[in-house]
This record gives sequence, C-alpha cells and structure tokens, in this order.
Amino acid sequence: MADSRSATIWLGRLAYLICATLLLFGAMIPLQFTPSTIPRPDVTLCLTLAIVLRRPEFAPVWLVGGIFFLDDILLNRPLGLWTAIAVLSCEGIRSQEYRFRDLIFPFEWVFVAGVMLLALLVNRLILSLSFVPVTGFGFVMLHFFVTVAAYPFVVFFCGYILRIRKVTPDQAIQFGHRL
Repeated sequence: MADSRSATIWLGRLAYLICATLLLFGAMIPLQFTPSTIPRPDVTLCLTLAIVLRRPEFAPVWLVGGIFFLDDILLNRPLGLWTAIAVLSCEGIRSQEYRFRDLIFPFEWVFVAGVMLLALLVNRLILSLSFVPVTGFGFVMLHFFVTVAAYPFVVFFCGYILRIRKVTPDQAIQFGHRL
C-alpha cells in the first residue's frame, strides 16, 4: 500500500517535471522573427498552480523552486526573484488547497487569477524599487490576461491528459492532507 502511494507520488512529480521542462524549452524556441504584440502566457506558472491545487504532493517546494530557478537562468530574468514569488504563491495556494476541493471551477479560476495578479504586481514593484528597467504596465496587464485565459486549458490538460484530479476525502486521509 505504501509502495503504490510512493510510486504514485513520484510518477506525478516526474510528470510535472517533464511538462515543465518541455514548456521551458518551448519558451526558448523562437517561433517568429518579428516581435509579437501579444505576449506568451506563463504556462509554467499555470501548470504549477493547477497541480498544487489538485495534488500538492506532486509539486513539493524544492521541485517548484528548482523549475522556476532554471526558468530564471535560461530566460534571462533576475535570478531568484520570480522563483521566490512563484514559490510563495504556490505555498499560499497549498495552504488553501483543502478549501477548493468541493468548489466549482470558476471560484478556483478567480482565486488563481488573484494570486497571479498579486505575483505580477509584486514582481513589478520589486523590479521598480531596484531600478531595473521594466516593461510598460499595459504589457504586464496583457500578459496577466493571456496567462489567466490559458489557465482553463492547462486545467483541462492536467485533468484529462495527465489524469491529475482533485483529491477526494478518502485520498486526503490516505495522503495526509488537511481535511
């Protein structure tokens, strides 16, 4: 029993790691040679938040931190800033995961959108206070709306392709989740 539970957890972590790695390398591939007016959504953040709300044991803090730190390195962002913000966002959502087990998707979507907005605003505030050149606020808000619009597709991918669904009360007891 414990071996199957451990295998399930490690397979879920492996699936999350593979998806996040593919998303990172997809973000590094130039799809066009002219600048786009619409930014790419942060699908890695959407995937991480969706998995943390469904099965928090699949995305432990060390794995989330490692993935986002690798993102910072390879995407030329300030090292550790977006990693810290993403980890704090995930831990905040992880502490509220039990509240969203029985709620319908629109409530989850609004909650995640609020967390994403707070994360983007904190990132922009810290970059502004440290005198790092930042993009226009309109572009940041457009990035936020594109990312929020991508979230339902990521949840669909998690639920129907990866088969990562919300924890049932029996599974919550089995995996040691908060009731």
